[in-house]
Amino acid sequence: MSHTSYRRKAVLTRIRSALDAFYMLQKIEWSYDVTTSLEKILGLALEEIEFDGGRQVERGLIILKNLSGGELETHAGWKTGESDLVFSRTVVQETIDSGKSILCENAKDDPRFMEAESIKQLSTLSLISVPLSYDDHCIGALYVESNNPGNMFNEEDLAFLEDFSSTIAPYLKSAITHHGHLGTIRQLREEIKDHYHFSNIIGRSESMKNVFDLMRIASEVDRTVLITGESGSGKELIAHAIHYNSRRNQQPFIVVDCSSLSEHLLESELFGHRKGAFTGATQDRIGAFEAANHGTLFLDEISDAPRPLQQKLRRVLQENEIRAVGDNLTRRVDVRVICATNKNLSELVEKGEFMRDLFFRMNKFPIRVPSVRDRLEDIPLLVDHFLKQCAQQAGASAVKLRRDALALLMSRDWHENNVREIRNTVELAVDLTTQGEISKDTIERVFRIQNDEPYEPQSADVDTRPPVVAGDSLVQIEREAFRRILEQNGNELPEESGAKKQGPFYQLQLEVAARAIIEGLRIAKWKLRPAARLLGVSPTKLRSQLRAYIEDHLARNDGDVERTASSLDMPHEVLQKKAKDLGLDALLVGGNQ
Repeated sequence: MSHTSYRRKAVLTRIRSALDAFYMLQKIEWSYDVTTSLEKILGLALEEIEFDGGRQVERGLIILKNLSGGELETHAGWKTGESDLVFSRTVVQETIDSGKSILCENAKDDPRFMEAESIKQLSTLSLISVPLSYDDHCIGALYVESNNPGNMFNEEDLAFLEDFSSTIAPYLKSAITHHGHLGTIRQLREEIKDHYHFSNIIGRSESMKNVFDLMRIASEVDRTVLITGESGSGKELIAHAIHYNSRRNQQPFIVVDCSSLSEHLLESELFGHRKGAFTGATQDRIGAFEAANHGTLFLDEISDAPRPLQQKLRRVLQENEIRAVGDNLTRRVDVRVICATNKNLSELVEKGEFMRDLFFRMNKFPIRVPSVRDRLEDIPLLVDHFLKQCAQQAGASAVKLRRDALALLMSRDWHENNVREIRNTVELAVDLTTQGEISKDTIERVFRIQNDEPYEPQSADVDTRPPVVAGDSLVQIEREAFRRILEQNGNELPEESGAKKQGPFYQLQLEVAARAIIEGLRIAKWKLRPAARLLGVSPTKLRSQLRAYIEDHLARNDGDVERTASSLDMPHEVLQKKAKDLGLDALLVGGNQ
């Protein structure tokens, strides 16, 4: 091997060492700029180059295809001013298209390019353009040039720069890969932030409006939040929303389920451990608090945390310091903690099962998530939302829901899993539906499948009415019956006070209102206040109209409980209870009044 070859090999070795050292110290942060990194790579590499006879590169560029595809862009320059990034696009494009290097010893006299406008406009005397490739894919070119007649390039220089290009290509690949990964992560973060926007949480009930107000305030302050509510009511979704709408939204959101791990594993999960701290600890491991530093840590089912761990959590919330298992040193962390539980922590504190001090430190900003049965008016919104989600996932049009199917969903006792159970029910109903419409029969089948019960569909259960469509009439008058009422009234009623209230119009008005009240009560499990919220009337108005309607039917049926219950379409046990609550129990005849 010639002296020149040894010298060039040594140069390439020094370049690799310099770039290795650069990458050892490189920090890939959110502010990472690929251009700065490429310029550093180019500078470290070209500073080592010296051609035979002391000739040097006077100016160098890294030119890449647009990272999104398309036009050529100068991504790094060496010995260039801010505006001195011009190059011969004709030469570089030919290099990239052919994948072969180009040497122009005297560019202006080179018959291949002397007519190119880019060459005519440049003062370049000599240039080399070498393809930059990795994984057999050309991504751009290394472009060097000279304006000095005593510094013209030759074939040996071209061979050297081809080796040089192969040497720096892996480092360029790493820089571009990091750039792409960070771009993807930024995009995903924005999508997640949009996904957890407050407007994507479903609910218009008064109880949920209160939750939304608290969520907005919690996202603006930086206090520890305690979210309580039944299983499946959406506590983790609310925790996500608070984080992604807070000032910490660009930092990690880490979730730890305190109910899923033993005491020792949970301590390691939260605080990390040092190598050798216990059997199986073969290396150091950071915990959730360190992983969530500057971000948010969500501790789900915090009520299940063992007592010794509660003491350590209390100290973290007080001092903002953690100590890994097997370590003698403490480290400070800046973490916003959000806790959640489906249990009553106040009762656990009184029983001595949960630390009072920890409860008060967690309960700085309490948010209670209502169960579905406390916001029945949100069920149609939730069902519609999940139907649309199913359609998006399948790439199809949304399945329609019949009115009787919705009524059955609203009448169910959602005592377990809440919103999660509604979603599971809707998804299974969509899977079982073949006609593009979910009927009452389908919903009943879903309930039986979920309860592991046998099911044989009855023809009478199948609803043949059209699906729910906006604008459908809610009232259907039985024309013959109403005609008989009109004929029985004969002439116009007299003008004395109250007489007109016995007329057909007022009878129909009372009937419609009362039927609406009874359906609202049925959906609300015969509870007056929830029914009033569902119907959008005051409890006082609902109570007075219900009393008048029951009193009227009791009078028509001579107080008979069974007949009155049948005409009201109400279970007789419910009628007896409501009559007693409304002070009408003296009118009852028969039954267990």
